[in-house]
Amino acid sequence: MGIDARRILTGRRLLVTALAAAAVAGGGAATAAVAAADDGDEAVPAGTRVTAVQAAQAALKAAPGTVEDIDLDDDGDTPVWEVDVAASGGVRTVDVDAGSGEVVRNRADRDDDDDDDDRRETKALGGAKTTAVAAANAALRAAPGTVTSVDFQAGTAPSWEVEVAGSDGTEREVTVDAASGKVLQNQADDRDDDDRDDDRDDDRDDD
Repeated sequence: MGIDARRILTGRRLLVTALAAAAVAGGGAATAAVAAADDGDEAVPAGTRVTAVQAAQAALKAAPGTVEDIDLDDDGDTPVWEVDVAASGGVRTVDVDAGSGEVVRNRADRDDDDDDDDRRETKALGGAKTTAVAAANAALRAAPGTVTSVDFQAGTAPSWEVEVAGSDGTEREVTVDAASGKVLQNQADDRDDDDRDDDRDDDRDDD
């Protein structure tokens, strides 16, 4: 098993490299540890130096209003925070470079498919006493790590859904009450389990 020299960086990537070498010598347990460490790297893309809170603050300077969603997107060449802001003229999506904190794009959200849902969400957001930034900070107190997304959930009891990547590679989903700011739930993120189920379904379809 070869080791890609491009992955020999600092911090946790050094840990991944060391564990990879141990996997060759020691087998299964070390291999599992490598997988866990690597999952953490994927949750927080390399080059991410700007926090969700800092991204929200940068977005609000570019588009004053109320933050309703913050998501870390690593589909491009560099990771970008996508921040949706409910402003007086409608919802705007502000892209903030996750490395420099620079606003790289500020555009109107033109998704008209769910106008009624958007209006309900914006109305509920306007009545929320807890902001996205406050929800992120509350989540970090309950689950230390790096916030990778903050999403407003409208409904009978509006809340914020905050995803946090821990330094040990685990991911947690923290629900924060939008009225009181209290943490309602703190649980392991089961997206990896869902991905494995999808892979098994694909394998059966191929058969």
